[in-house]
Amino acid sequence: MPKALSRSQVDGFEADGYCFPIEVLAPEETLRYRHELEAVESRSLGLRTDLHLIKRWAWDLIHDPRIVDPVEDVLGADILCWSLNWFIKEPREEKFVSYHQDATYWGLEPHDVVTAWLALSDAGLDTGPMKFIAGSHKWRVHSHIDTREKQNMLTRGQVIDVELNESPAVSAPLAAGEMSLHHVRLVHGSEPNITDDRRIGMVIRYMAPHVRQTKVEDTAVLVRGEDTHGHFELLPAPEQDMGEAELARHADALARMQRALFSD
Repeated sequence: MPKALSRSQVDGFEADGYCFPIEVLAPEETLRYRHELEAVESRSLGLRTDLHLIKRWAWDLIHDPRIVDPVEDVLGADILCWSLNWFIKEPREEKFVSYHQDATYWGLEPHDVVTAWLALSDAGLDTGPMKFIAGSHKWRVHSHIDTREKQNMLTRGQVIDVELNESPAVSAPLAAGEMSLHHVRLVHGSEPNITDDRRIGMVIRYMAPHVRQTKVEDTAVLVRGEDTHGHFELLPAPEQDMGEAELARHADALARMQRALFSD
């Protein structure tokens, strides 16, 4: 039996490649984590990626059972966290995300990888929520075209190189404190935020321990269960926020990730 999701939600994830909305945080918790993030931004904007390696609140959040239990329902009992990132659209800016598959550049195989997208602010229809192409996680990994489009939030402005039929596209609006899950091969994108508030998405990438990094020697965090394969260097919890050892591990992890993402 699933731990957190219903049987129909698990079946829906298997059929469609996504599940939403999933309630995670109470309003006061959501606001607190938003304030924590914005405090980091006010001092060191470049340190948002993999914040769990240098901030204990972020480490605790990627281990929160309200997030990890639903992940276990679709991924299995042994879980690693590969990375933590943020997709933030400022008020009324033109930033968007083109349709793409995450699996194309990450180097993680096989594709037993799930993204948990947690809203720390309203992610309603006017904010440019994610749009999913239902069932596209069953496709092969397609090549992508690097557009370098200035307003595209992806590193290369990459667009999936296939003629898309958007009729099965499903918008995935989330209230603050809710999350969605989506498969690493699922085709997805999003439109600009036309509201007067930031749209803040905390994006956590989880994977099963048998997944390998095919491009570099990589790092991960054991979140639940056991790592029975040893494909990744497992990193410890931060003992001191922004400590010297923590910042060194953080810098090394980011460098490895960049080598993987840009290895081609």
